[in-house]
Amino acid sequence: MRESRSRAWTPSIVALTSLLALVMGSLTVTATPAAAAPRFGGTVFERPGETYAQAYQRVTRTYGNLDAIRLFFPGAPSSWRKIRAKVHKTPVVVSFRMDPQAVTSGRYDRSMRRWFATAPTNRPTYWSYWHEPENDSVNKTSYRRAWRHLDKLADQAKNRQLKSTLILMCWTLDRASGRNWRSYYAGPRAIRVLAFDCYNTGRKSNVYKRPKAILKNVVRLARRVGKPWGIAEFGSTSIPAAGGHAGRARWLRNYASYVQLKGGAFATYFDSHVGYDYRLHDRPSRTAWRKIIQR
Repeated sequence: MRESRSRAWTPSIVALTSLLALVMGSLTVTATPAAAAPRFGGTVFERPGETYAQAYQRVTRTYGNLDAIRLFFPGAPSSWRKIRAKVHKTPVVVSFRMDPQAVTSGRYDRSMRRWFATAPTNRPTYWSYWHEPENDSVNKTSYRRAWRHLDKLADQAKNRQLKSTLILMCWTLDRASGRNWRSYYAGPRAIRVLAFDCYNTGRKSNVYKRPKAILKNVVRLARRVGKPWGIAEFGSTSIPAAGGHAGRARWLRNYASYVQLKGGAFATYFDSHVGYDYRLHDRPSRTAWRKIIQR
């Protein structure tokens, strides 16, 4: 019985094996690339009497080479020659601001065409027009039109490393803000990346707020619209009642881990004293952030 059963199954096994080989041979198996690690970096602010070059050297001595530097221009952006003189080959998250109607009128077309045409082609440039417009009295319709106008100029450079990045406030995604983020969204063709400024608002209640609680709306929105996302500004004051410097160092590590876990493209720390003192003066916080950048 055992012998006859084995003989009866043999043709079926051979046929099945042949069929499987045929099917597998017709398939092209493509490995899914792993998500790129986030770029971690920050701002470079001059201390009194310090040039930007001196500030840059101080920051790199403290943290090593940053993966990204956050640059702000109150008007049109500086030339790439001047930017490279400041940050060398470090990728930038850069914002600039011009009157929306002046943009759509073509006043800046020549200079911005040149700016886009001379941007680096071997590293990403996350460029943003008028970051945090929610806090300003900008006309929303004009703002969106200016975005689309600038993006068309950027497309002419045919540089895939130019990544148009809308930068809004995390607060805007909170229902209590009464805002609608789409009021500033120029559409999926004009905006490649969504970025937000997301600070530790837990200082008001003497806690280091969990990164998930801070960033969950950002992650949810990016998934819904199918866009990469980043954090253009984040920071926390040191909170004595919540562990002080050691607590902030732990919060930095958790924040970076959450950004990486959820596939963020970048996160740049606002290492400055504007409004609140977010500077990482203490050794635990500096050490934590240096390790995050260097890893």
